[in-house]
Amino acid sequence: MDEKRCRAGFTLVELLIVIAIIAVLASVAIRPLLRAKSAAKESAAIQVIRSLQKAETAYFLRHKRYGNLDDLAGFGGSPVSEGQREAASEYVFKSVADQKGYTIIATPPQANMRTYTLSESGVIEGE
Repeated sequence: MDEKRCRAGFTLVELLIVIAIIAVLASVAIRPLLRAKSAAKESAAIQVIRSLQKAETAYFLRHKRYGNLDDLAGFGGSPVSEGQREAASEYVFKSVADQKGYTIIATPPQANMRTYTLSESGVIEGE
């Protein structure tokens, strides 16, 4: 009497093939996701720089000199203090200021991201 076996489940080879396909798809998808994450952090850093630019202008109009990030934070115009890591972008912001001008540098959290510099000219370098 010939009995056909009815097997439930998958063979080891079938499972390994499925795992390999998932691994290939994941490796293809991860790079664009990481690039998108870096781009979002860079965009957030640019928004902070633009906010700092407006704060410097307001501070200058009131005090007749430019302020560093701590001055701007005390004035209520800066979302970050000197050397502080900003939450959304994870960039660290530092500044140098005097009566004639200012320079704000945004240092990225990762080496593959851009560093941004803003001066009193209003030009954001690195953009």
